[in-house]
Amino acid sequence: MMKRNQNPVAHWFGSALLAASVLFGSAAVAQERPVAEAAPAGQIKDERALDLLKGMSDTLAKAQTLGFQVRSLVPFATPFGQQISLFGTSRVAMRRPDQLFVETRGELFPHNLYFNGKTVTAIGVDKRFYAQQPAAASTIEALIQKEHPGSDALAPFVDLLVADPYARLTEGLSGALLVGQSTIEAVVTDHLAFSGSGVDWEIWIGSKDKLPRLMIVHYRGGERQPTFMATFSDWKLGAPIPAATFNAVIPKGAVKIEFKLPVLQQSK
Repeated sequence: MMKRNQNPVAHWFGSALLAASVLFGSAAVAQERPVAEAAPAGQIKDERALDLLKGMSDTLAKAQTLGFQVRSLVPFATPFGQQISLFGTSRVAMRRPDQLFVETRGELFPHNLYFNGKTVTAIGVDKRFYAQQPAAASTIEALIQKEHPGSDALAPFVDLLVADPYARLTEGLSGALLVGQSTIEAVVTDHLAFSGSGVDWEIWIGSKDKLPRLMIVHYRGGERQPTFMATFSDWKLGAPIPAATFNAVIPKGAVKIEFKLPVLQQSK
């Protein structure tokens, strides 16, 4: 996972997906079978952890359509220096190669985000405001690579939408551990921990379905907020998605605004 470069369009795209990945919900996690040795993550690369991550990547990459729910908790620094946490929920639908819909609700900018290969559109839930601009790329893959070139704690599920999540997640990787098995909301998962430059991150992957269930990112120093958590549920792979899902309909009388989320910039 890498720190991304910043530019206005990338910031909007990441912020919109951030709002889409918000809202950490309660996850009953019970440690059952510890298997990792007491060694710093950066000193070893456990092939078992890498194999499990590759299995998850292959499962996601083979699906022509993806649908899932996200609940997250995002740490946020106010202009006064106070640390608070923001909650949100999201529903994500994607059809390769060029259609994406993200419905975001909660304490961050509630809105619907649409990408159809030509434009990126965000419509506020009150339908009074919208933002729209030509897409910088014609496919989801190219758009993420161009405008969101590295992983971001604020939108970790972006890494799951590319054609090869494994390559993206392991770029710059210095350590990998298979921590053990845990149960998250009645799903038995394999708990993996990884380390890179300035960041440690963990992921819990379903032992049977090979789908991500929980992700936690820990930044070590720097300007980033210390920890981000997101839970994943209601996975649907290869299921039909109505074409209308990806079509943005601008509400009558809605006012067009600049394509950015200024309040979220404070968390950068």
